Amino acid sequence: MRTMFLILIGVVFVTTLIFAVLIWKQTVKIEKRALAAKKLKEEQMRKLELENEMEMEMQKMAEERQEYEGASTQGNIGIDEENNSQP
Repeated sequence: MRTMFLILIGVVFVTTLIFAVLIWKQTVKIEKRALAAKKLKEEQMRKLELENEMEMEMQKMAEERQEYEGASTQGNIGIDEENNSQP
């Protein structure tokens, strides 16, 4: 009876070790996937930030161009009005 109890304890111990190894392997796999996903997310965030910066610069350039064109248009209108008023 005592021998059977020791065998049972040994079987439970070996089974526990097997499950511990399986869980450890799965943890390592999940960790690798999580690291790859994190790197991909960081890369996408950098790209998004770069795109946002470029878009902001484009908007700023468009606003400056509109201001420049508006100023040159107003200047041209003033000149045209002066030319028309001097016949």
